[in-house]
Amino acid sequence: MLHCWSCKTLEEEPTPFCPSCRKIQPVGRTEDYFSLLGLPRQFAVDRAEVEKRFRELSRSLHPDRFAKAEARERRLSLERATRLNDAFRYLKDWRLRAAYLLKLAGTDVFAEGKTFADPEFLEEQLEWREAMAVAQADGDGPALVAIAERARERLAALEAEVAACFEDEHWFSDLVLDIARRLSRARYYDNIIADARRAGASLQT
Repeated sequence: MLHCWSCKTLEEEPTPFCPSCRKIQPVGRTEDYFSLLGLPRQFAVDRAEVEKRFRELSRSLHPDRFAKAEARERRLSLERATRLNDAFRYLKDWRLRAAYLLKLAGTDVFAEGKTFADPEFLEEQLEWREAMAVAQADGDGPALVAIAERARERLAALEAEVAACFEDEHWFSDLVLDIARRLSRARYYDNIIADARRAGASLQT
């Protein structure tokens, strides 16, 4: 049970505003990015619904609405608005959403220095880098575009694979490593796309 800091009303679940006095409340320790947006804690989300809820909450929590409020309310508004922006950034992106679910389950994929052995992918990484190096050396812009496009196709395939993993009701006990490896691969493909774009732009200067 939680007490509203202003009117001391008891709440069973943390909410942005006290149901009694409507004062803004601090982020509760049990609130995660999903609950902040009123969404179930799962990988499959409706992006349009995520954006809709984000816009609605942004309007009610924006610090400008509390410009004349007391200092505590201004601080809480800023904290909640910042947390809401973080939640939106994570839940709208399938990679970050999947990584966040893993983190809630105890595995931080993007922790500094964290690696997930993926021997099958090592050879493929070398092939990608070799193709990139050849395209750059030859000044072959179309080849760089093709490399980036293939990487995007791999990302789309990985998203489908990750979604299938999360559909397994035992993913948190049986498939964490499989999901983590796919997210590591997705990060690699993101880098390939960025590198190909930069290399292509340098050829035009």
